[in-house]
Amino acid sequence: MSKVNIGVIGLGGVGGFYGGLLAHHFEDEEQVDIHFVARGAHGEQIKRHGLTVQSKDRVIVAKPARVVENVQDLGEMNFILLCTKEYDLDEVIVDLKEIVSKNTVILPLLNGVEAFEKLDRELEAEVWQGCTYMVSRLKEPGVIDNPSGRQKIVFGRTERITPLMLQVNHLLQAAGITSFCTQDIAKEVWEKYILVSSSAVATTFYNCSFGVVMRDHTATIRTLVTEASAVAQAKGVHLTEDIVEVIMERLAAIPFDSTTSMHSDFTSNKVQTELEVMAGYLIREGKRLQTEVQTYQKMYATLKDKQGNYTL
Repeated sequence: MSKVNIGVIGLGGVGGFYGGLLAHHFEDEEQVDIHFVARGAHGEQIKRHGLTVQSKDRVIVAKPARVVENVQDLGEMNFILLCTKEYDLDEVIVDLKEIVSKNTVILPLLNGVEAFEKLDRELEAEVWQGCTYMVSRLKEPGVIDNPSGRQKIVFGRTERITPLMLQVNHLLQAAGITSFCTQDIAKEVWEKYILVSSSAVATTFYNCSFGVVMRDHTATIRTLVTEASAVAQAKGVHLTEDIVEVIMERLAAIPFDSTTSMHSDFTSNKVQTELEVMAGYLIREGKRLQTEVQTYQKMYATLKDKQGNYTL
């Protein structure tokens, strides 16, 4: 087997965790090299001391083959794990165009569903759909924390499962990552997106936790879930008939005081948030497909005015 070069772009909670597991496992493996893109204090810390990954009762220090500051410095990779924020995606695509080819595989693990569509449309590379289930964060420069230790990656293409997908799945699992590939990936990705989109919009609009949304604004969150599900079905995604009830049950199971990353970004008055990812995309697709998204439109309009100037 020729050497496999894996690049990890976006060394925050998701990319840092999975990249850390990969780099730690393959550190002494001659046939696999892991390369990080990280800059600033985070990048310097990793270069000097490695990337510390805390996960429940386990702590590892990962030392990648290289740490570079820019995507272009990666050079040609066999496989790229893309874990940036979606609002940085357009800039990253410009950089990726300089280094990818039809032999490059890109697996995006971003919150929305539009990233796959953009990457697949604009890059010559082979792009897979993917999503991840985990709660992890960049605790401080050079340190990633996943308190529960739970993690999972699901990826694939609806057309088929290829031998290359199975090879990558083997590499991920060898590093201790819970992963599997499936042709039902569109359904998997959209089920997660419907949950995170509806909850992000509702918690931010009402400035409250999951529990308060489910207790005091049940009808609204159900309407958001229904509208998002309708857009998915209009796009040809095969969801189950009881998808709204399934998502509502999952939302009800989330700890009462938990909130969403978009809500946290709004309360921190960040100018860049995931509003376009969580609502703007659904509204555009709803209009294009002539599917009702009235509740999303109303709440999006209000939140758009508050972005960067959130009144508590």
